[in-house]
Amino acid sequence: MIRLLHFGDMEAVEIAGLKVPVSKIGNNSGSLGSDLVETDSTVRNLQNILYPLLEGRPVLLIGDAGVGKNALIYYINHKRNHPTARFSFNEDTLPEDLIGSYRLLLDGKGFAWADGPLTSAVRSGASFVADEMNLCPPHIIKRFSTIYESNYLELIEGNGARIQASNGFNFIGTQNPSEGFEGRKPLPFDITRYYSVVYVDPHSPDEILFILGKLYPEMGSELLKSCIRISLETETRVVSGAIGKGDLEKYHFNIRNLKKLCSRILGLKADSPELRFRELWNFYIEPFRKDEDRQAQIELILKETGLSATPRLPEPKFEIHKGFLYCNDKRIPVLDESKAKEILTSIPLPLKLREFAERVYSAVEFKENILIEYSEEQDPQLILPLFTEANGLPLETVHLCKGIHTSDIIGALKPTTGSEVGWVDGPLTKGIREGGNILITNLEAAGAELVEKLNMLTDDARSLVLPPESGETIPVELKEDSRVFAMKLYRKTKSTPTISRAFRNRFTSVLFPDLEDIQTLKEILSFYLPEGDLIDKMADFHSKIKDLSKKRTIGSANLMPYTFGLSNLLQWKDHIHRYADKKAGKEGLLEVAFRGGKIAYSNQIADPSERKELERILEFQLSGVEIVSEFFKELEDKKKKTLTPSTAIEKSRWWDPELHKREPLTGKAKLLNSGGELRKGLEINTPPTGGSVKEGADAWYGQETRGNMGQGEPAGGGGAWGFRTEELYKAFLAKRRILWEYTVQANLKEFKEVFGRSLEEVELNLERLFDPEIDINRMYRSEGNRIDTRKYISFLSGKGDSKVFDKTTIDKDEEKLKGVEVAFLVSKARRIFNFEYAVATLSAMLSSAHILDEHDVNFSVTAYSDRLNRKDRIDLVEIKRIEEPYDAKKEEEMFDSLRSDWQGDSIEEYQLLEKIESYFSPEAQTRILVMISDFRGQRGKAEIEQEIQSRDNRRLKAEILKHSNKNYVFLGVGLGRRYIAEHIFPDSIQITSENFYNMPNLIGAELGRIILTHHSTRN
Repeated sequence: MIRLLHFGDMEAVEIAGLKVPVSKIGNNSGSLGSDLVETDSTVRNLQNILYPLLEGRPVLLIGDAGVGKNALIYYINHKRNHPTARFSFNEDTLPEDLIGSYRLLLDGKGFAWADGPLTSAVRSGASFVADEMNLCPPHIIKRFSTIYESNYLELIEGNGARIQASNGFNFIGTQNPSEGFEGRKPLPFDITRYYSVVYVDPHSPDEILFILGKLYPEMGSELLKSCIRISLETETRVVSGAIGKGDLEKYHFNIRNLKKLCSRILGLKADSPELRFRELWNFYIEPFRKDEDRQAQIELILKETGLSATPRLPEPKFEIHKGFLYCNDKRIPVLDESKAKEILTSIPLPLKLREFAERVYSAVEFKENILIEYSEEQDPQLILPLFTEANGLPLETVHLCKGIHTSDIIGALKPTTGSEVGWVDGPLTKGIREGGNILITNLEAAGAELVEKLNMLTDDARSLVLPPESGETIPVELKEDSRVFAMKLYRKTKSTPTISRAFRNRFTSVLFPDLEDIQTLKEILSFYLPEGDLIDKMADFHSKIKDLSKKRTIGSANLMPYTFGLSNLLQWKDHIHRYADKKAGKEGLLEVAFRGGKIAYSNQIADPSERKELERILEFQLSGVEIVSEFFKELEDKKKKTLTPSTAIEKSRWWDPELHKREPLTGKAKLLNSGGELRKGLEINTPPTGGSVKEGADAWYGQETRGNMGQGEPAGGGGAWGFRTEELYKAFLAKRRILWEYTVQANLKEFKEVFGRSLEEVELNLERLFDPEIDINRMYRSEGNRIDTRKYISFLSGKGDSKVFDKTTIDKDEEKLKGVEVAFLVSKARRIFNFEYAVATLSAMLSSAHILDEHDVNFSVTAYSDRLNRKDRIDLVEIKRIEEPYDAKKEEEMFDSLRSDWQGDSIEEYQLLEKIESYFSPEAQTRILVMISDFRGQRGKAEIEQEIQSRDNRRLKAEILKHSNKNYVFLGVGLGRRYIAEHIFPDSIQITSENFYNMPNLIGAELGRIILTHHSTRN
């Protein structure tokens, strides 16, 4: 309820039941705040703000993202016709950013003082809003403590004058709670004691219904209730960790999402359940990456919409007609139809990309900020021109990185002509002024300094405040048709930066689709190349090499697996496009295709033998290609109508050629050796254990191993791996002795004589994974020995202070791994014992123990089996307890324990997890359990499908799922050729006869990845 009143000699307006004087200065924020709906909580919040505001006291608003803290101030000032000066605080805010600085006069003959936004507000009597004030260091805030203590400001940076605040001046700070907002701490009490603190509560469901009913009356009460239930339930699931947890992102769903949803439903006339499902998907399913999260959300929305299954909607279609680009029911204005058509016809659009484009166009039509999220293997650059350039508006791209200066993005004082110095817009400011689209890449790399500068740009204000040295006091505003696009990589580890949920909430998230299925790859290739055998073989080879890399069949000695993405396939295609020649015929084309495949894929493989094997596979793939006579004519036609610049995205790969010294085995294994050398070192004579194959001196678990010369796959009772000869292992075999009672007859000294150098290389590689966090702190002083050019130019021009010396510090967070504990459970069942397994396990445990100990990560090692084969017990041997120090003596004990006593039987492994807490200390924050076994259950079965679905493994998987929900993290290390671990564990690696000698590297790298993914001292 608002009405004009007389306040003494002043005109007054009633807001939330209080008489408020109408300002004579005038509102400078347009219609911002005019759409606020007064609910019970809104009235209460307004009153809590207005009472101290009218008394001249500073106010601090605390509340979650999207509750409307700034909207309340804009509303008050809109109604009383009062100006608002808003400044986004951040970690790098300096006093001169707020107070002001000197600048050079245009004639070059003197200097003039330029007020900062705070000083300007104090002089004019405007309301000053210190947005996100708790991000600013307290010692910076105390520079202007006289404002919130005594209502005046001293210009010690200027002429030292004292400025008394004019009538109407108010200081309002805002602060998000520290919970859920990374790195945000509440302001200390010695600052907040001067403020009237108002906690802004979120709206109740009834109030949300009332607000939306006022703003969108055409929606109808029942439909609004349904949308609100979906939003509230989604937020509840996120907060409880039921969904979104595995994405390592912070999600937030509030009334801001609901407003966007309502605008779409009404604007697109989505009056059917199917169309409403589509828009609900875009807001409440699309942001999540995990299939299980999406399925849970689908069930929620199906229930609310009354649908029985996910509806099949018309495939997206595009048309350009009379100045508009149409995508089904979306309509985007275009300035140049011919340019839009050229862009549309130059991009391959399989179904997945068309669906992605439709989601982006929906956000574009309704003036939303768009956040495109993708994995490093994907290439959104392929389709970006469809959104950022097709409408004909100019495009400004802003590339972010860690450590970048805000001035590089927003603008700074720089030399212009000769010795003259002037303000030069950065790319962000330039893009805003031009009135075009803005594309921000690497959003996750932006520090708090820049991200908070983007707050006003991405909310209803749609503007950017420039620093005082720009000479501009009025924020620059986005034009009506401008859109902000941002690109962000998926967050895969907690140690990598990301955006806060408050900032994410300002965007509409659209996930770039996975284009790696065979059908989509063929559709993309057929856009550039004639359909036929060639594109089929190219897509098959691309999928094959990705699978080999994922399973570490290639690159097992690397610290990180090889990464191949769509960019590799497009590079291959580009080579064929460039060099295919009709005169050379079919043979020439196949030669070009083979060479292009090597350039795009195999040339980056470090191990010569692996590279040679991949080239053999490539040659075999291409050997059966049928080239029709029309191929070259069709190729020329496609060249004329397509424009395919190579992607600029490059992938980083790690490898160490010295760790690759083997011939790879892919597909069906060839018989490479007789296994005789190894058998001479074994003497096994065990009692029967119930398998279908006789056990004893003439059998090595499973099919007659001697008969198939060490290469057989077990069936019915065994676990033979077969035998591989590597140079390092040959050297150790030369020292072999007769193995009695499943024991490696070698001591630690002998072991290290052979493997010492190899272990050192592994440990050195793994050190990189645990490098301390690096924090760059930029600071400037009036003394020092390194001059910052930009600061010096500002100083000479009179627009900057004398702090021209760069005192940037680089801090290392050495406690990065504090709170991590790792428990190893090692199966010592005789079924999986053989020489390779024993040596690989010893190597892996020694290297892992060394790395963890060097970084003060507590760990335990426990071996398990049924030593007496009684089927009624589990023998646990605590080789190292979590609290025990790891020294030379403990290393010797661990080696002796792991090399011997492998005669026990296998057990029901799910029982090991029933008291999982006993493996860790109460102080552990991140608890990681590593299980090393073949996971074939207590009794092995002939078929792998039977073992995966066995009672033992079903119960083991259930235990893992149960404890994963209690914040335990699991890594399964499967042994042998049967890939069972990947069906049981969320994270797993497989150790086979082809990569066993790299087991230390594989376990170490995977363990490092898991630690970095699930642990952060900051979250």
